[in-house]
This record gives sequence, C-alpha cells and structure tokens, in this order.
Amino acid sequence: MNSMMTVVLILLSNPLLFGGQLKVACTKEDAIRADTEASSLKTWTEVHNSYKRFAQCDDASIGEGYSNSVAHLLSDDWGNIDKLNQLISRDKGFEKFVLRHMDELMTPTQLMNILDNAVFHCSVSSKRLCSEIIVRTKEISSHSNPH
Repeated sequence: MNSMMTVVLILLSNPLLFGGQLKVACTKEDAIRADTEASSLKTWTEVHNSYKRFAQCDDASIGEGYSNSVAHLLSDDWGNIDKLNQLISRDKGFEKFVLRHMDELMTPTQLMNILDNAVFHCSVSSKRLCSEIIVRTKEISSHSNPH
C-alpha cells in the first residue's frame, strides 16, 4: 500500500477528525450519578456540566430527567435564556441536546409557557435560539395533537 493511501485510511478511521466524536461508554457509576442529578438541575450551567460529564448516558430515565430539567428551565426560569444562549454559542452539541429534550414529556402548560416566552420575551441576543425553540414547540404540538 502506498504512503498516501495509508495516510487517507488513518485520517478516515479517526473519529475525532471531520467533526466526529468518540463514543464513550456509560459506566454503571456514571449512570447512577447521571440519573441522580438529571431531573434536579437548577441552572443552565448545571445542565451543561451534566451534559459534558454524562452525555453518553442520555437515555431512558436519565433522558427523562434531563427533559424535566430543560422543560422547567425554559418554562419557569426564562430570565436566564441569555446564559443558555452563551453556552450553546460555544457548544452546538449542547444546543441539540437541549432541543432534543424539549419533548412530549412536557406538560401542556410548560409547552405554552415556553412558546409564550420565546415569542414575547426573547432578548435580541437570543433571537436565533428563540426561533429554534418556537420551531421545536410547534413540532411537539403537532406530534401531541395529530389532525
């Protein structure tokens, strides 16, 4: 095999290149810690730190816990939307995480509060994020009430 072919194969096989990420296993200890904290995160910084530590554990009851925290923060703690915007501006994976955890587990009241916040209480600096949140609330509504 020539050296150029070898270099290409090495580059293509490295998951950290070209925007890929290594898949880290969720250990039993990580799962327990993630499950313990996922539904009780009180700030966007706490959610982001938990996401960075335990993203590999994000499914089942842990995912439901994250959904609960995200719904609470977007519905009842909108005053900190600019902090969320700062975090996602540096971490696009976190933005996907937050939008994914806006889901059917939210109560109808939470969904309406989030939509109201995004439409009527969005800061100028967070307009793009608010637009994404509005789109996501409409997707959830259409799944919850198929006509």
